[in-house]
Amino acid sequence: FDTPDIEAAFKNAQELGLNFKDTEIQSIPTFWEKGIRYFNIYGPNGETIEFCQIAK
Repeated sequence: FDTPDIEAAFKNAQELGLNFKDTEIQSIPTFWEKGIRYFNIYGPNGETIEFCQIAK
């Protein structure tokens, strides 16, 4: 899922008690033009769900 505010999405996911794959927000500075920040959670069937914010 794309989000305009990755920190707010991460905090909201923590408050909801979601099952995280990563313990912190990850970053790939060379992905897209100016980088991307993301985190993953596990969905109800064990699938990985990614939340990301493309740097502008």
